[in-house]
Amino acid sequence: MTDTNENIPLYLLTYNCNKQKLDYDLVIPKIMESLPDQLSTLYVFGLEELCSIIDGCFVENASNHLIKFNKFFIEALNRKYGTEDVKFHTIGMNHIGAIGIIAITPYPSKFHKLRLGRSGCGYGYSSMKGAAGIRLSYIPEGRHESTKSPVEMTFANFHLSAYEGDHYFQKRNNEVNSLMRSMDFGDGYSLLKPRAHCFVMGDLNYRTTKKYDPNSASFNQLLNLQDQSKLDHGDIEELVKNYDELTEERHNGNIFAGFSEACINFRPTYKYHLNTAIYNRKRSPSWCDRILYQSTYKNNLSSVLSRKKESSPVLPQVHEYGSIQSILSSDHQPVYLSITVPTSPPESIISAHGYLQVLPSETPNNHFRHDTNDQGMDVSDESIIGATQIYMKSTVLDRLIQGYIRKISDFSIGQGLWFSSTSKGRLALLLVALFCWGAYYVI
Repeated sequence: MTDTNENIPLYLLTYNCNKQKLDYDLVIPKIMESLPDQLSTLYVFGLEELCSIIDGCFVENASNHLIKFNKFFIEALNRKYGTEDVKFHTIGMNHIGAIGIIAITPYPSKFHKLRLGRSGCGYGYSSMKGAAGIRLSYIPEGRHESTKSPVEMTFANFHLSAYEGDHYFQKRNNEVNSLMRSMDFGDGYSLLKPRAHCFVMGDLNYRTTKKYDPNSASFNQLLNLQDQSKLDHGDIEELVKNYDELTEERHNGNIFAGFSEACINFRPTYKYHLNTAIYNRKRSPSWCDRILYQSTYKNNLSSVLSRKKESSPVLPQVHEYGSIQSILSSDHQPVYLSITVPTSPPESIISAHGYLQVLPSETPNNHFRHDTNDQGMDVSDESIIGATQIYMKSTVLDRLIQGYIRKISDFSIGQGLWFSSTSKGRLALLLVALFCWGAYYVI
């Protein structure tokens, strides 16, 4: 059996690069500042828009961009922790289109059984939007010496549909469930798996309004957060509670059931004018970039059912959840999470038949640092436990779409962009047109 007294320190970061090239010498020190002082067991980096749309349509081009980012993160980690005794190794990389995920560790011998999952939900099921994931097993003593059960962990980086409005809001909700179901890791499970830790991060693109109005009170309250002299964490919590779509939907149980998020005490991470800390008034400032973790741990559930408010050594402990406000090269800011999870996995939220099941959770309360009341936690809520009708395993149709239709869409979009937006493509198109014209008249 796994020793539940042990724990696993993790660091996760998500960043929408906005297709911009990073100035490594400028950005590496800023990434280093967000890294915890103590060495973590695993570092997971999620990237969205890591390259142009056209490069994202071609696997080799996107892979080359991801490899460059991997070298960048390795360099940042080496500068922060590197000694003769500490060397960092990339144990997993995965991408779909311009959405990538990288897993790096100083303990490569403690990880094995790497599996990859990906799913597209862009136009025509293309890779313009979607998710890339990594699943791996961790053995605390090392795979050659351990007598303990491995700890399985799944990490997924999402990039959901953009824009404000109820249509796009509902579209994001549908994409969440679709991606969680269709990400096939090849072991009989999609994103959710029994006896496995699960993390979701990325540009989830949830907004603070469904109807953009630059004259509204909410817009001006959010815009005022860019004034550092007036920044108050309590105000941020209240704004998240009142306006954030993702917080509302999670609270209502519509998406990410069984997942929690650390308290947000940082400013909205989108949308900025490039190379500035000034919000672009064309969009309502929003917390688009997020990191969630499955939180249905046995001790947590027992505390909810008994209405206790006590911490446990076998529950996740969030050390820091923040944004890197000094990185200005994108219209987004990176978001990171330093967290320690127990080796004991959370209770399963997928039934034996593959359906999402609801467990009691403290999710509505966990977001707020100042937990002064039981928001949304009445006895009737706590008693709602059981399987839903939401299927969470990849279907034959999902595999058909991701295996064939997505690739056809990516190829078509990529070729269309190549012919229409590159000099070589336009030249090739001209030559083809001339050839066809000549052939028509010759024949």
